[in-house]
Amino acid sequence: MSTPTAILLAGVLIALALFFGLRATNTPATPSAAPAAAPAADPSPPPVPPAPPPVDLAVSRQHATNALAYHRGTLRQDCYLPLVASEAVPPALDIEFTFTFDPAGVQAMRGVVETSAESRPTVTQCVLDKLPPLRIPAPGQVVSAVVVLSFP
Repeated sequence: MSTPTAILLAGVLIALALFFGLRATNTPATPSAAPAAAPAADPSPPPVPPAPPPVDLAVSRQHATNALAYHRGTLRQDCYLPLVASEAVPPALDIEFTFTFDPAGVQAMRGVVETSAESRPTVTQCVLDKLPPLRIPAPGQVVSAVVVLSFP
């Protein structure tokens, strides 16, 4: 089939498709059917729900600090002390957590950064493995808190 013939055939097919497609959409299903009346619009707008009370982020941060402090003793005993037992002066280790809590107070995410001068990835990995997801009293909205866990 030559190119001009193929173009002509494609044009005819498109024209037929448009004709039958438009004809099917323009013919009413029943000739005597009247269009349905639209329901009357309510002139008053729907009521706006009240805004949630503002969340005190300092309170949420304090709750997160308390929740982490609850686990500090176990984490120190299981993760930090075994690593530094042979050292004369135990090094200071600071691990900075960024917690995100959902409106119900359940931990949704956490990030971690070692902020100490000397890195101890073994301790950090142990802490991450042993620290369960934290819970705080329900703040009513998503909140984040940065909390530092320090050893010794």
